[in-house]
Amino acid sequence: MQRSLLPAILLLAAAHSSRAQFLTSLDLTTTRGVGAGSFTAGTAPTKAIPGNHPLVSFLLNDTLKTLLEADARAEGDSVAFRFGHRLAGSVHVLTQFAPGWKSLLTFRNTSPDTLVIANVVPFGEGSDRVYITAAGPLTYQNRLSRSALFRPGCGPVGVVLPDDAWEMGFCDIAASDGLSLAAIARRTGSSGSDVRRFRTLLPPGASLQYSVYADIHTGDWHEGLRLMFHDRWLYDLDSLDETLFRREDLHWIRHAYLMALRFAWDDQYYDREIEYDQVDHSTFDQYVTWYEWALGPIDVFGIWPTWPRLGLDQRNQFDMYRDLPGGLDELKRQAGVMHRDGGKFFVAYNPWDESTRREDHLKGMQDLLRETNADGVVLDTWGASSREFQDAVDRVKPGIVLYSEGMAVPKDMPAIVAGRVHDALFMPPPLNLNKFIKPDFAIFRVMQVEEGRLHRESAVCLFNGYGAELNMMRAGRPPWLEDEYLYLGRVVRTLRENSSAFNSDDWTPLLPTATDSVWVNRWPTPEKTVYTVYGLRPEGYAGPLIECPVAPDRHYVSLWHREELDPVSRGTKTYIPVTVEGFSRERLGTRQEGNVDCVAWLPRRLGVDRRGDSLFIDARGGSSIVISADYSSRVRRSERFSPRVKAVSLHRLFRRYAGKVVVQLFDGRELADERIVHVPPGTARLIPHVEPTPVAANAPGGMTEIPSGTFRFVVAPEDDPNPVIPYPEDRGPRLLAMKRFFIDTYPVTNADYAKFIAASRYAPKDTVNFLRHWKGGRPPAGLENHPVVWVSLEDARAYARWAGKRLPTGMEWQYAAQGTDGRKYPWGNEPDSTKCNTGLGHTTPVNAYPAGGSPFGVMDLVGNVWQLTNDVYDDESYYFVLMRGGSFYRPSSSIWYLQGGPAPVEREQMLLLVSPGFDRSATVGFRCVKDAQ
Repeated sequence: MQRSLLPAILLLAAAHSSRAQFLTSLDLTTTRGVGAGSFTAGTAPTKAIPGNHPLVSFLLNDTLKTLLEADARAEGDSVAFRFGHRLAGSVHVLTQFAPGWKSLLTFRNTSPDTLVIANVVPFGEGSDRVYITAAGPLTYQNRLSRSALFRPGCGPVGVVLPDDAWEMGFCDIAASDGLSLAAIARRTGSSGSDVRRFRTLLPPGASLQYSVYADIHTGDWHEGLRLMFHDRWLYDLDSLDETLFRREDLHWIRHAYLMALRFAWDDQYYDREIEYDQVDHSTFDQYVTWYEWALGPIDVFGIWPTWPRLGLDQRNQFDMYRDLPGGLDELKRQAGVMHRDGGKFFVAYNPWDESTRREDHLKGMQDLLRETNADGVVLDTWGASSREFQDAVDRVKPGIVLYSEGMAVPKDMPAIVAGRVHDALFMPPPLNLNKFIKPDFAIFRVMQVEEGRLHRESAVCLFNGYGAELNMMRAGRPPWLEDEYLYLGRVVRTLRENSSAFNSDDWTPLLPTATDSVWVNRWPTPEKTVYTVYGLRPEGYAGPLIECPVAPDRHYVSLWHREELDPVSRGTKTYIPVTVEGFSRERLGTRQEGNVDCVAWLPRRLGVDRRGDSLFIDARGGSSIVISADYSSRVRRSERFSPRVKAVSLHRLFRRYAGKVVVQLFDGRELADERIVHVPPGTARLIPHVEPTPVAANAPGGMTEIPSGTFRFVVAPEDDPNPVIPYPEDRGPRLLAMKRFFIDTYPVTNADYAKFIAASRYAPKDTVNFLRHWKGGRPPAGLENHPVVWVSLEDARAYARWAGKRLPTGMEWQYAAQGTDGRKYPWGNEPDSTKCNTGLGHTTPVNAYPAGGSPFGVMDLVGNVWQLTNDVYDDESYYFVLMRGGSFYRPSSSIWYLQGGPAPVEREQMLLLVSPGFDRSATVGFRCVKDAQ
């Protein structure tokens, strides 16, 4: 029978966390060592903790031990324990502690040998629970970051812990009635010991103390982790003063994700080999322009002109700023360049500068900030700041941010709002739990280019939802740098566009996934939820991964791969499919390992439909729409529009581009919705070049009025037996509302074109085949009233401009020929040799078939000559124009010929464009249209 030794411990209600459940006692047992026997939550009866859990497990000289293995006995309000003659200790419960439960665990070396204590884990390590402790070999690469989180059935995940909690152990175990116990163990004292980062050496007689904290919670282990890290700040603080975090003037830093830090002697900042004039003192502007091309906007630029030059003479750190080329005026100009583009400008502070020219540090920093109009200070060697320093910079102007060299630990967070993951952690573990402690503390991972590729560090930034400090202080600009910048640019843009999610107070790390070594963090907001994915499987992963909610008014989008995703059902559950690209196994353990995905659950606020070359857009609210092409490559073209835009031409935006088109709706800088449109390679896109003509109220001479109306636009299927070059996709059916316009009653004749040449003196630059059938610059006798041929598209447009007209669009030509009843030919649905040139082998007069008119009275539409339209297309490889109507020439010996003869009005024919001389043909003519009032 277990023997309860310790009295109930009353929680202070005022300090109680909403996630804690009034743990009023945790009873220890000594029947078998020191164990966790039972607990009391609130006023409920005491409940036994299922299983047999030690108060802690630990490594003794690299051998796993638990307090259940010790001889234990009660001594008043404490428990004494002993491991033979080697190690003794005690557990002392602090009966007045709140919130939660606390005990002091002491180890004493009672042997003549030095002992090593490490990996103290409350409730003990075990395959049935979640816990954190140091893991893996103590190599140079992970000497500063060995901690890992263990989960049942999964491999360990490396985690970054605060700098004052390197050796901390965490554990979460099931208690009873849906409650769980979460606990942490922290090294808090020693006597005569050699304290190292992940272990402590105890010479004979030395002692070591840990504080063990515990509390109860509902939910799974994530809530236990949140309780200890986010709500209790690892018990570094009784409460966290959030005054600085509530200041709106300092909020900008939590939405910044790219910082560039430079030495002043970097030739990309100032090149001494270039002779500068008095206005342009540096290459700074060119530097900013190039880096913004590769990376996108720089949120913060920081200049560093002091260490390691400081100390060469008596000049202090502030003197060195004053002596830069152009002095403080030039620094102020550079700050202005950053401000113009929405960025910020930082200077650096060296608190250790005490031996050079004496100058009050606070006043010197205030003067430097004031004279340069800088926005922040890099605190060299400081992992924290002070209210005194913040108050001093606040007196210069609002919004100045202090940025620590290291990551502020919880007890220092009330005095600083931003810091860095130092590059001393050469390869930080994938999950940074500092972000869990205070999600709106702005974190930047230091990236030193000299240390190697940035790929892994960029990926981990996205996974953890924080920014990058691109630190260029070390020498060397390797040839792979541009590729790494482009990848980092994708990361930064994804972070910046979803900043509200990455500052979410309720983010959850390491969701359950369908496979191991592909990890997922969830970042929820009321408007959207973002999932960041990081995978370490060399073979990659593609398929259902994360259990997810579904709703008819929301959809899933991969923000990384730019794909809209369809949730996948597996039994009664629904999963998000993700794609994490594979990589060479040789990259494991290097700065090139791993790949990412990023999925967002977004409200459906954006409707996008691509029809041919046009995007038709319907947006609900928002402040802007951004349309981007080839988002993930070097071709980062984009344009911003009002959310009221309804239609956009892709060719006008991106010219010869095929791939994904990303349409984003923004609320300010925040992504509100995103749709992806695919433009397959070889897709023919209309080049929208319709020049309006002077409008007319009535039909000019020789033209027929086409009234406004609605018709069903359908283009006949391709009849090419070998469609090597695809026709445009937009073939209908579509119901079109046509505006009133005027069209030439007949095609333009040789006589008409002769008048144009006489009046305008038109002569094309390329004269090859121009009016090849004419004699002496005149139409052949008897052909004056035949349609003009041997003219190019350029020749036809020149005539149209002279006449105050233009070429018809394909839709206008078809409407004028077909009317509103969908007929196949101008006169009806059946071919008729009495109503058109049926392939006679030569042209005929344009008025030769008076019975062949359309419902509107337009004549000679089919069979005589192909008629050019204004519809010019680009398919990335070729330009072509669409023709209508067919022609007199009908070769018949092979199916591979272009098919002539009278063509149904819904048939298009491609004319591949090479040059005006090549394009001119004996079978191609045109007619014109004019816009109506």
